[in-house]
Formats: sequence, C-alpha cells, structure tokens
Amino acid sequence: MNKRLYVAATNQHVGKTTCTLGLVEAFRQSGLRVGYCKPVGQEAIDIENLQVDKDALLFSTMMHFDLVAKIHSPVILGKGATQAFLDDPKKFPYAHNIKAASKFLEKQYEMVVYEGTGHPGVGSVVGLSNADVAALIGAPVILIVEGGVGYTIDRLNLCLALFREQKVPIAGVIINKVLPDKIDKVNHYVGLKLAEWGIPLLGVLPYEKTLLYPLLSTISIAINGRVLYNPNSLNVLVENVVAASLMGSHNFEEDRGVLLVVSRNRLNESLLGIQRLSKQKGMEK
Repeated sequence: MNKRLYVAATNQHVGKTTCTLGLVEAFRQSGLRVGYCKPVGQEAIDIENLQVDKDALLFSTMMHFDLVAKIHSPVILGKGATQAFLDDPKKFPYAHNIKAASKFLEKQYEMVVYEGTGHPGVGSVVGLSNADVAALIGAPVILIVEGGVGYTIDRLNLCLALFREQKVPIAGVIINKVLPDKIDKVNHYVGLKLAEWGIPLLGVLPYEKTLLYPLLSTISIAINGRVLYNPNSLNVLVENVVAASLMGSHNFEEDRGVLLVVSRNRLNESLLGIQRLSKQKGMEK
C-alpha cells in the first residue's frame, strides 16, 4: 500500500479541503495512523509565532496534532514571494524543504495525505505546481472536480495534462457538488470517459448548500471581532445576512441563522428592534 497520497483539484472552491478531510477520516477509521501536510500554501496565518497555511491549522485542530510549520506547512508563497524567488532562486530551497517534511512524516505515519493548492498549475512560478510537488514526493494523485458532464470532462482533461507531463499516477477522481437529480447521469457519462482514460471514478458527491454557510466564529476571526456576549453560540451557521436598516421589513420566520449587520450609530435602535421581534415571536428567555 502507498504510504502517501496527494489530493489536488481542478480549481479553487471545488471542495478539495472537505474531500481531504473525508479521506483522512476514512483512512483513520480503517485503522491507519495518518499524517497530513500542506506542501505549498498561499493563505498564511500567524499563530503563536508560527506562520502556516490556514488549511494546515484546520487539520491540526481536526486531527489533534501539534502544528510544526516546517513539517506541516513547509512552503508559504505569500505576498512578494514569487518575485523574490525569480530574483534569486538559490535563496529559496523550497523543494528541499518539502522533501525533508515528507521524509519526516513518512517515518512517523503509515499514511501521509498531502493537500494541494488551487488548480494544478498553482506554484509553477517557483517550480512547485501541484504536479511538480506530487512528482517530487512520489505520490499518486486523487483529483477533485466540480460536477457536470461536458464541463467536467473538459476541465479534467486540461488539468490531467500537467500530471501526465510529470508521469504522476492518478489514483482516481472524485466529482463533487453534483446536483442530486444529476448524480446518475454524471456518474454514467463522466464514468465512461474516465474508464476510457483508465482512471477510476472514486465517488460522486451531491451538492450540499449548507457547506457554503460560514460559522459565526469564522466571520468573527475574519473581521478580528471581539465577542461581548454568548460566546458558546459561535458555532452557529450563518445562512443569511440582513442589514439593520432592513430589519423591519425582513421576514425572519422564513430564515434561520440570520446575521444582523449594524452600524455603531444604530446599535441601540437595533437592540430594541431585536427585543420587540423576540417578544412578538415568543422567543424571549
């Protein structure tokens, strides 16, 4: 069995991180000790004097491992990184750093899952496209693509070209975000094309609208917010956003998880409005 697997996607926002979480959990439930690495990151955050990719932080939380930047997020291509690399590539031993992280993790775990970034070509400017990295660490690839038929096949063919060029084996394809009534059709027709290419279709996942809803805690972090009341409710999903000026005309009975956006000048007025609505709907505690 391979000790490593690389999860790539045809483009951003097709569900690569969600699918990676699912694969990691499936491997863990099968009894394997699983490690994780985000070899090349684009969206860095600073935490406890560490600069790591945001996905590496997410997985450290979900998998309960101590986050080590040089192991779990060895390369960060932040602002200005690509220009600096092109000016003097010798200053940036990116490939060496990834190989060192891979070697360490594969000694510690029975399976290591590497998560790609963006579309397959992201990172090419520094010689670390998703295909370059997969080839560097010798990992077969699972490619995540958004659901459809014609678009999905065309996009797959385009993206697979980079991996073919690097002679990286494709372990399979997962089609994500498929409308429920289209699942059988997508499974049949895209499956036919993948069979022609000799690539397994590993799964077809339905579109789930709720996965697009952010947690209140995510919004709080994004705006550097300060929680003043009821911190235990930060795991609420935000399904709709309403401006305070529209509060009187909004039908709150039809919505759940409403985030009310209020200016400082209208805060007291809005709080009174919330109290009135709560009383009318019998929601007072």
